[in-house]
Amino acid sequence: MDSNTMREAVTPRETIELLKSLVRIPSVNGSEEAVALWLNNLFQELGLETSLYEVEPHRPAVVGVLHGKRPGKRLMYTTHFDTHVTDNMEIPPFEPEIRENRLYGRGSCDAKGSIAAMIMSAVLLQRTGCDFSGDLLLAFVPDEEYMNKGTTELMRQGIAADMAVVGEPTEMAVGFGHRGCTHIDINVTGRAYHSAFPERGINAIELMAHVITALRSEYFPTYEQKHHPYLGHPVINLGLIRGGTRIHTVADKCCASFLRRDLPGETTEDILDGIQGFLDGLMARDPKLCAHASLSTIQQRIRLPFFMEPDHPLVSGLSESCRRAAGREGEKQVMNYYCDASILCTESGIPTVIFGPGSISVAHSAVEYIELDQLADAVYIYADYAMSLLAGEEKTP
Repeated sequence: MDSNTMREAVTPRETIELLKSLVRIPSVNGSEEAVALWLNNLFQELGLETSLYEVEPHRPAVVGVLHGKRPGKRLMYTTHFDTHVTDNMEIPPFEPEIRENRLYGRGSCDAKGSIAAMIMSAVLLQRTGCDFSGDLLLAFVPDEEYMNKGTTELMRQGIAADMAVVGEPTEMAVGFGHRGCTHIDINVTGRAYHSAFPERGINAIELMAHVITALRSEYFPTYEQKHHPYLGHPVINLGLIRGGTRIHTVADKCCASFLRRDLPGETTEDILDGIQGFLDGLMARDPKLCAHASLSTIQQRIRLPFFMEPDHPLVSGLSESCRRAAGREGEKQVMNYYCDASILCTESGIPTVIFGPGSISVAHSAVEYIELDQLADAVYIYADYAMSLLAGEEKTP
């Protein structure tokens, strides 16, 4: 199907109006029920086979299925409808506004723009009577922003697909990999004492300062010796530090929380053992130091890296769909952020690519927006990609 035919079947204005409707429905992480139910009703109106899956009470995922004319493969288009908080926003979060060919509002970029484009790609296939085999699944989930419970639950429920596209703001690049995430706590234990006699206590906060300095100068630089040809080396960030009980008491506890971004092949055990081995060396030099590394209590699941070879047919095929539908070949990139592609591909064995309109640089920001040209092109690219993957021969039962 040529580009002009697709643009006549679904106009950019229709996609914009759908995205406006989605932005108007607040769905901050933890309060996503309203948007899920709205999407479920929309799928029913479109004639899709639709189901709700309870991830947690009042936090459903919604799956709509557009069936082809013959049995065949199952392609899943998926992303999340939960959004970041709105406390920091400098614009009305749920009042979509268009200025300078951008649509502003919370979730417009991350990731309701992808939702709108994926839905309208299915509408395009319906309106053009596209002759395809198999099924196109639209699977939209809560809780990607925090614990990835939505996609995890869909996999547990047995939602199956032969291939998947995760809609995240890639600026229309074709994402074929990202690092994993490990949350690490380092706990230092001291000895409490009255602040009038600090020398009689052991100040855990002061000891932690030495530990962090040593890790930064001596141990974390060794991560640069690990190298992946596309994902580079692991990186680590100190994000939280907590210690002490009151100002007039020597602090007897201090905890520093790090987020490490990991490479394929690395294990949680090896990562923690490496840090603890370094801490053991520090303790051997300072008998007052008691330090222990562990998986953070906030990390209830291991977040593994995701990687597909850049010449994999699914990656190359999506890049080619960008050329056919939007006039420019999709650049192949690895992403700096973690997303549900890991759960689908690394954990569940579904070959997956990441692709969507919008820039990650404005996701979660005080002024979130999406470029409308990207939003429009995404519809036609998703449609072209679905047709290219589902137009093959009937799959043997």
